Amino acid sequence: MAFKFAFNDYGAPTHRISSILATNSEAFTLGEAVKLVSGRWTKATNGAAIAGFANQTLAAGTDQFLEVVIAREGDWFDAPYTGTADATFLPGMTTADVSTDGLSVLASDVTGGPFSVLEVNTNKTTCRVKVKLRTFS
Repeated sequence: MAFKFAFNDYGAPTHRISSILATNSEAFTLGEAVKLVSGRWTKATNGAAIAGFANQTLAAGTDQFLEVVIAREGDWFDAPYTGTADATFLPGMTTADVSTDGLSVLASDVTGGPFSVLEVNTNKTTCRVKVKLRTFS
């Protein structure tokens, strides 16, 4: 499981961008958090502003377009969380970070991250998050 659109506060559907190239020699997984660097999609890193989430799986290649679901105001996403959860990784947390694989929220890193947490399901190790630190805000 990776990031998956849950709903929008205002009832808006998802918005996708498919006109931007992926970074050469980089593979992407459906639901992986991405950012823009030098005008191309690349994997999101800790503390970075997130642009959105890959809407397809893409093998590494050259000059390939990647479709991305943009993280917008009001969008909520469901995702697994990894790491030993910090004691403050609770609903209301506003600085949770993305994991190094870009496919989950890093529950042990709760400083400087882009996510606000709405729900935490400890039985399934999943959470519902909003991207507060966004590229397209």
